[in-house]
Amino acid sequence: MNFFAKRAVKQQLSLLENRVGVKPATIRRMVFVHDTDLDITEAQFQDMIDFFSPEYETIERVHFHLNKKMLEGLPKPHLYPKSLDWRGRIVEDDLKFVTSQQYDIAIHFVQQSTLSLASFSAQLKASFRIGPSCMDTRLNDLVLPTRLDFGGFLNDLKTYFNKINPHA
Repeated sequence: MNFFAKRAVKQQLSLLENRVGVKPATIRRMVFVHDTDLDITEAQFQDMIDFFSPEYETIERVHFHLNKKMLEGLPKPHLYPKSLDWRGRIVEDDLKFVTSQQYDIAIHFVQQSTLSLASFSAQLKASFRIGPSCMDTRLNDLVLPTRLDFGGFLNDLKTYFNKINPHA
């Protein structure tokens, strides 16, 4: 059963090999994929948002966990391993909606990559992608060290993003 899903995700990832990330001049639409095992305060999240832009049209926050029960009580959309069907397609309507939208930037704060996360991330329509080194390198334009604390991740994010976008 996983064979077909792995094959579909491999095809999605191969489409990203020749992709060129475009740094947006202004960031108005953002998607943030967050592993719920990794702590993040609302103040830290707001600090990240303010770093990129004070004016947003859309901020989509996707909660990710390996166990669906751990996502109960959190606002949707939820991403977990059973979010993919046996053919590698996303089955959750809220996740399908997120992948159908165009975003200026996608940020992944996760500690491990799964088939469902790789598939979801490959399907995101984002101009620029940022994520940790634990993910497939084709998924992100800016690859940061894998961090378990959001404070360290945010410091790395600000440092490296300012180096590639010095006049912002």
